Amino acid sequence: MTEQSIAPCMMNDVLTAILDHADMDNRALFASLQDHPLLQEAQAFARDGQAEQFHFSLPYRLRKVVDGLLQSVLPGKREAHFILQQYEFLNAHFKNIIIRLAGAACCADKSRTILHRLLQYYLTGKKIVFDPNEDYTFGHPTTVFTTHQEIVTFFEGLYGLYYGNPEGYLKALKTTLEITPI
Repeated sequence: MTEQSIAPCMMNDVLTAILDHADMDNRALFASLQDHPLLQEAQAFARDGQAEQFHFSLPYRLRKVVDGLLQSVLPGKREAHFILQQYEFLNAHFKNIIIRLAGAACCADKSRTILHRLLQYYLTGKKIVFDPNEDYTFGHPTTVFTTHQEIVTFFEGLYGLYYGNPEGYLKALKTTLEITPI
C-alpha cells in the first residue's frame, strides 16, 4: 500500500477512531483499531523490523496532519510548532536539568512554566520574565533557567540536537552546568 493508494477517508477513519477513544488504555485503543488496513500495514512493518517503512506507514502520516494544523493556525512560527510537537522531549530535558541542579521539588511545575513562557515568547515576542510578585511563584525556576537568554539558548540547543546538530546543545549544556556547581 503506498501513500497515494491510501484514501483520505481511510486516514480520516483512523484519526476519528483515535480521537474518539483517546482516553482508553493504549492496548485497548489499538485493539479497537487493529483490523484497519492502515494499521495492518504498520503492524507488518513493525513485526518485520522495517523501521523506515513503519515510520512512513503511520507516524509520518499522523505527523503530517499535525504539521498541517500548526501551519494553518500558526503560520511561520517554526519554534512554536516545535514546542507543541516535541513537548515531551523538551519537558524531559528541562526537568532533568532542574532535578540535577535544583532538586526534585516542584521540578515538573518549573519545567511546565518554562515551556509555557517559552511558547508565549515564540508566539508573541514577550520576553521570559519570572516576577516574584505573581500570585503563583512555586513554578518559577530559582537556580537554573532563571533568565530569558539561558532558557532560549538551551531551547535552541535542543532544537538543533533534535535535528541532528548537537553543537549548540552541548555548548548550552556546558554553560548551564557551569552556572550551578553540581
